[in-house]
Amino acid sequence: MPTNPSDPPPRRGGASPGGSAEPTHRLSVFPRRSGIGARTYYFDSRRTLFPGVTIPLRSMLVAASEHQFLISPVGTAEEAAQIAAPPLILIAPSLLHHLHFAEAIERYHPVALWGPPGLAERNPELGRVYMFGIDAWPYGHQLEYVLLGGAPQREEVVVFHRVTRTLYTADLCFHIREPEGFLAPLAFRMMGVHRRFAVPKMWRHWVSDRAAFARSIDEILAWDFDRIVVAHGDVVEHNAREQLWAALRERHLH
Repeated sequence: MPTNPSDPPPRRGGASPGGSAEPTHRLSVFPRRSGIGARTYYFDSRRTLFPGVTIPLRSMLVAASEHQFLISPVGTAEEAAQIAAPPLILIAPSLLHHLHFAEAIERYHPVALWGPPGLAERNPELGRVYMFGIDAWPYGHQLEYVLLGGAPQREEVVVFHRVTRTLYTADLCFHIREPEGFLAPLAFRMMGVHRRFAVPKMWRHWVSDRAAFARSIDEILAWDFDRIVVAHGDVVEHNAREQLWAALRERHLH
């Protein structure tokens, strides 16, 4: 642990803090390949939560050499156009991020569905869903994950792609710099995420076991990431690990 409590804990392995990560591109930019041939894309959409508040949505596709991994599909034509030949794994990163799963199953014919504990029970129409934290994850050499402990209301899975030093979070962090809807500024101020990268205030209530949650965060901060793709808002392209540490400390969650 760091000697100064205001400093983030040390990361494990990987590139140096000053090193560059393989870029993650929007679909409008042709993706560059990393040294081992992996490619990463993200796709944007939006959803109206209620009149006056529209929230941005984002999926992430990791096209590795052996499999493709589509995290929190959003169902856009751009997303569909990028799905290629390798076997596809669909991932729901929380109990709430499965809205386009049925459509994605019909359209992409994935070889496996993965989600947090409780997803299959709540959505039996999805069929067989492998559970993070319970079933053995056989793709760790391509994609890593942490199931956030101590927050059973959320059961959120944070995903890490080591090749591009990229983290994906569903609702742990928001980064909505351009709110959409006349009530959005008020709603996002109440959540503590208005025009800034932040952990929503609700996490202070969702976390029921602070020690278990802190252990999960320690695992995440030990990864050598420098980019965060959030499901809601803009991608954090620089100093992402330090920004995540600061956002968690602001909520007294680490």
